[in-house]
Amino acid sequence: MNSCDVLFVHGIVVTMDDGRRILEDGAVAVSGNRIVAVDETAKLEHWQAARRVDCRGQAIIPGLIDCHNHLFQAAGRGLGDGMALWQWLGEFMLPLAANISPHEALTAVRLGALEALSCGTTTIIDNHYAPADVDTTLAVAAALRDIGLRGVVARGMFGPFTDVARDNGLSPALFQHSTVDEIAAMRACMEQWQDERISIWPAPINVIYNDQELVRQSVALAGEYGVKWHTHCSEAAIDPTIYQQAYGLRPFTWMERNGLLDQHATFAHAIWLDDEEVEIVARRRCGIAHNPMSNEYLASGAMRLGLLNEAGASIGIGADGAAGHSFDMFQIMKQVIYVQRLATLDPVATNAWDAFALATRGGAQIAGVDAGQLAVGKLADVVVVSLARPALAPCFDIIASLVYAGSGRDVSLTMVDGKIVYENGQLATADGEEIMAEARTACRQLVTRLQIPVRGSGGASYPLPENGVNP
Repeated sequence: MNSCDVLFVHGIVVTMDDGRRILEDGAVAVSGNRIVAVDETAKLEHWQAARRVDCRGQAIIPGLIDCHNHLFQAAGRGLGDGMALWQWLGEFMLPLAANISPHEALTAVRLGALEALSCGTTTIIDNHYAPADVDTTLAVAAALRDIGLRGVVARGMFGPFTDVARDNGLSPALFQHSTVDEIAAMRACMEQWQDERISIWPAPINVIYNDQELVRQSVALAGEYGVKWHTHCSEAAIDPTIYQQAYGLRPFTWMERNGLLDQHATFAHAIWLDDEEVEIVARRRCGIAHNPMSNEYLASGAMRLGLLNEAGASIGIGADGAAGHSFDMFQIMKQVIYVQRLATLDPVATNAWDAFALATRGGAQIAGVDAGQLAVGKLADVVVVSLARPALAPCFDIIASLVYAGSGRDVSLTMVDGKIVYENGQLATADGEEIMAEARTACRQLVTRLQIPVRGSGGASYPLPENGVNP
């Protein structure tokens, strides 16, 4: 008789396997950290399981994958409203990042990780850059490991203060280290950290205003350790022009000519690519983390998703920290569709299946994890979603219902690496209420210390309330 550790039964199983199978009364069996069977419930009923999870009235889906986030930015969520990207960075986020303490950053990271797990996210690429000293970077990696996530700490490096950064109004506060020192610290992080679920990658913070040598050496370091690397590029419409004026080439053209692009390169945003850059990204099999909610919030633009897909680029989606406000990947999936349809005025520019694939299979490819599908042999990252809310009834097309009407609030269970880490509103690995309480206190102290204005409707400022909750 077959046996397993956990058997999910009687759910609508969205496999996202190569056949795109949907099992109306399906079951998923897990042993250790791998999926060992996926079939109709009737065919797996006889399996012996240490725990059986009845999923009637629920969907069983692959864990969602967030390909670009800044979890520490949860500390400033809801602030900095009404700014375009460069102003948002220069006047709000980078000053916050330059002054946040390790304790404040870690409380915000844990809060963001709690939110992610509660919303069905099992893997995150966390582009952490504040503070980015070795000890704090390792502490962030440990926090993600201990709470139960899978993913990456992409350590953000600012390096020397470049002319581009200075000329475009960025503060020198974060540009305090030479390229040599940044790479040495990065190497120390990678040498000292060993874990199967959490990796550390080099992450020059933004190709546009990073020192070019820092980018080169980051890529070399990633190759030396056999990992990917991560960065921002071409997020604002002006970015490629700024770069071309400074260096004579558009950013992706420069990276291509310097041999820096292959399947190990992963980019957040990549909105403002010309036709040549689209072809370069696809030919070199680079990964792109599309952040539609952030792009809408900062009015950065709409990524050329259709052309990149047609060219064969590897694409996932991300929440992008405080610029998206919510780490709920269900919200982000629907924005993938709405942004493209509005930008192209084409109702078939993309659809629910495409968006769901970006959040699962596409994300797995970029993060380099053997997940994103409910299929035999894949990592056991499994999410159960309740279909009980009125918004999800009737449910004719499960993918459309989940993407257009679903929410992280509907997640009833999250399994990562074969372990149930979140169930029925409770985190199994830590005290969720304590995480939220610590974050409220620490983040309020940060915002008060930095005198960051809280703005109400119409732009009027008001004092931070005593309880840390906006009126």
